[in-house]
Amino acid sequence: MGFRDGVETMSVDGKRPRAFLPGLNATQRAQVEYYAIYPNLLLSLHPDYVMAHTMWPRAHDRTEIICEWHFHPDELARSDAQIDDAVEFWDVTNREDWWISEQSQAGIQSRVYQPGPYSEREALLWAFDDVILREATEDTEGTGRTGQEKRSNGEES
Repeated sequence: MGFRDGVETMSVDGKRPRAFLPGLNATQRAQVEYYAIYPNLLLSLHPDYVMAHTMWPRAHDRTEIICEWHFHPDELARSDAQIDDAVEFWDVTNREDWWISEQSQAGIQSRVYQPGPYSEREALLWAFDDVILREATEDTEGTGRTGQEKRSNGEES
Protein backbone atom coordinates (compact mmCIF):
# COMPACT_ATOMS: atom_id res chain seq x y z
CA MET A 1 0.00 0.00 0.00
CA GLY A 2 1.41 3.37 -0.94
CA PHE A 3 0.73 6.62 0.89
CA ARG A 4 -1.29 9.46 -0.57
CA ASP A 5 0.07 13.01 -0.63
CA GLY A 6 0.71 14.36 2.85
CA VAL A 7 0.46 10.96 4.58
CA GLU A 8 3.69 9.79 6.19
CA THR A 9 2.56 6.80 8.24
CA MET A 10 -0.49 4.87 9.38
CA SER A 11 -1.62 7.06 12.27
CA VAL A 12 -4.65 9.12 13.22
CA ASP A 13 -3.30 12.28 11.58
CA GLY A 14 -0.99 10.62 9.02
CA LYS A 15 2.06 12.38 10.47
CA ARG A 16 5.21 10.44 11.37
CA PRO A 17 6.70 11.50 14.75
CA ARG A 18 9.44 8.86 14.50
CA ALA A 19 12.47 8.35 12.32
CA PHE A 20 12.21 5.87 9.47
CA LEU A 21 13.35 2.36 10.25
CA PRO A 22 16.99 1.92 9.20
CA GLY A 23 17.87 0.67 5.75
CA LEU A 24 14.72 1.72 3.89
CA ASN A 25 15.02 3.27 0.46
CA ALA A 26 12.81 6.15 -0.73
CA THR A 27 10.16 3.80 -2.15
CA GLN A 28 9.98 1.71 1.03
CA ARG A 29 9.61 4.86 3.13
CA ALA A 30 6.32 5.54 1.34
CA GLN A 31 4.86 2.03 1.61
CA VAL A 32 3.23 -0.38 4.00
CA GLU A 33 3.60 -4.08 3.29
CA TYR A 34 1.06 -6.59 4.62
CA TYR A 35 1.84 -10.28 4.93
CA ALA A 36 -0.41 -13.13 5.99
CA ILE A 37 1.78 -15.91 7.35
CA TYR A 38 -0.21 -19.11 7.61
CA PRO A 39 -1.81 -20.14 9.86
CA ASN A 40 -2.31 -17.24 12.27
CA LEU A 41 0.09 -14.31 11.82
CA LEU A 42 -0.57 -11.01 10.08
CA LEU A 43 2.54 -8.88 9.74
CA SER A 44 2.38 -5.19 8.81
CA LEU A 45 5.65 -3.49 7.88
CA HIS A 46 5.41 0.27 8.18
CA PRO A 47 8.21 2.75 7.41
CA ASP A 48 8.53 3.64 11.11
CA TYR A 49 7.22 0.58 13.00
CA VAL A 50 6.18 -3.04 12.60
CA MET A 51 2.90 -4.47 13.79
CA ALA A 52 1.98 -8.10 14.31
CA HIS A 53 -1.43 -9.65 14.84
CA THR A 54 -1.61 -13.24 16.02
CA MET A 55 -4.96 -14.98 16.07
CA TRP A 56 -5.76 -17.88 18.38
CA PRO A 57 -9.07 -19.67 17.78
CA ARG A 58 -10.77 -20.41 21.12
CA ALA A 59 -14.11 -21.76 19.83
CA HIS A 60 -15.95 -21.99 16.53
CA ASP A 61 -17.26 -18.47 17.11
CA ARG A 62 -14.49 -16.85 19.16
CA THR A 63 -10.87 -15.89 18.42
CA GLU A 64 -8.31 -14.23 20.67
CA ILE A 65 -6.31 -11.61 18.78
CA ILE A 66 -3.03 -10.25 20.10
CA CYS A 67 -1.70 -7.04 18.56
CA GLU A 68 1.92 -6.06 19.06
CA TRP A 69 3.67 -2.90 17.93
CA HIS A 70 7.42 -2.95 17.45
CA PHE A 71 9.37 0.28 17.33
CA HIS A 72 13.09 0.77 16.80
CA PRO A 73 14.97 0.68 20.16
CA ASP A 74 16.46 4.12 19.45
CA GLU A 75 12.94 5.58 19.23
CA LEU A 76 11.84 3.91 22.46
CA ALA A 77 14.95 5.19 24.26
CA ARG A 78 14.09 8.81 23.49
CA SER A 79 12.70 10.82 26.41
CA ASP A 80 9.99 12.13 24.07
CA ALA A 81 9.20 8.78 22.43
CA GLN A 82 5.87 8.85 20.64
CA ILE A 83 4.05 5.63 19.90
CA ASP A 84 0.48 6.43 20.89
CA ASP A 85 -0.43 7.71 17.41
CA ALA A 86 0.10 4.29 15.81
CA VAL A 87 -1.49 2.37 18.68
CA GLU A 88 -4.55 4.66 18.68
CA PHE A 89 -4.95 4.39 14.89
CA TRP A 90 -4.87 0.60 14.93
CA ASP A 91 -7.05 0.31 18.02
CA VAL A 92 -9.80 2.20 16.18
CA THR A 93 -9.20 0.35 12.91
CA ASN A 94 -9.08 -3.08 14.57
CA ARG A 95 -12.28 -2.49 16.51
CA GLU A 96 -14.05 -1.49 13.27
CA ASP A 97 -12.70 -4.59 11.49
CA TRP A 98 -13.66 -6.88 14.35
CA TRP A 99 -17.20 -5.48 14.39
CA ILE A 100 -17.47 -6.10 10.63
CA SER A 101 -16.18 -9.65 11.14
CA GLU A 102 -18.71 -10.27 13.91
CA GLN A 103 -21.53 -9.03 11.68
CA SER A 104 -20.27 -11.17 8.79
CA GLN A 105 -20.16 -14.26 10.99
CA ALA A 106 -23.73 -13.60 12.14
CA GLY A 107 -24.82 -13.36 8.49
CA ILE A 108 -22.89 -16.46 7.44
CA GLN A 109 -24.78 -18.50 10.05
CA SER A 110 -28.06 -17.66 8.30
CA ARG A 111 -29.70 -20.48 6.31
CA VAL A 112 -30.11 -18.13 3.34
CA TYR A 113 -26.45 -17.05 3.21
CA GLN A 114 -24.77 -17.36 -0.18
CA PRO A 115 -21.12 -16.32 -0.62
CA GLY A 116 -20.40 -13.46 -2.96
CA PRO A 117 -17.30 -12.53 -4.93
CA TYR A 118 -14.22 -11.03 -3.33
CA SER A 119 -13.38 -7.43 -4.07
CA GLU A 120 -10.05 -6.61 -5.69
CA ARG A 121 -8.83 -5.40 -2.26
CA GLU A 122 -9.33 -8.82 -0.63
CA ALA A 123 -6.39 -10.73 -2.13
CA LEU A 124 -5.16 -11.87 1.31
CA LEU A 125 -8.59 -13.23 2.24
CA TRP A 126 -8.88 -15.04 -1.08
CA ALA A 127 -5.41 -16.56 -0.64
CA PHE A 128 -6.24 -17.69 2.90
CA ASP A 129 -9.50 -19.29 1.78
CA ASP A 130 -7.63 -20.96 -1.09
CA VAL A 131 -5.15 -22.56 1.36
CA ILE A 132 -8.00 -23.81 3.55
CA LEU A 133 -9.89 -25.18 0.53
CA ARG A 134 -6.79 -27.00 -0.75
CA GLU A 135 -6.13 -28.54 2.65
CA ALA A 136 -9.78 -29.49 3.14
CA THR A 137 -9.83 -31.26 -0.21
CA GLU A 138 -6.50 -33.10 0.03
CA ASP A 139 -6.37 -36.77 -0.92
CA THR A 140 -6.76 -38.39 2.50
CA GLU A 141 -7.51 -41.88 1.20
CA GLY A 142 -4.58 -42.39 -1.19
CA THR A 143 -6.80 -42.49 -4.29
CA GLY A 144 -4.96 -39.76 -6.15
CA ARG A 145 -8.09 -37.62 -6.18
CA THR A 146 -9.08 -34.83 -3.84
CA GLY A 147 -12.28 -34.69 -1.87
CA GLN A 148 -13.48 -31.93 -4.22
CA GLU A 149 -12.94 -34.17 -7.26
CA LYS A 150 -14.79 -37.04 -5.58
CA ARG A 151 -17.74 -34.77 -4.75
CA SER A 152 -17.80 -33.50 -8.36
CA ASN A 153 -18.10 -37.12 -9.53
CA GLY A 154 -20.94 -37.89 -7.13
CA GLU A 155 -18.74 -39.99 -4.82
CA GLU A 156 -18.54 -39.51 -1.09
CA SER A 157 -15.25 -38.35 0.33
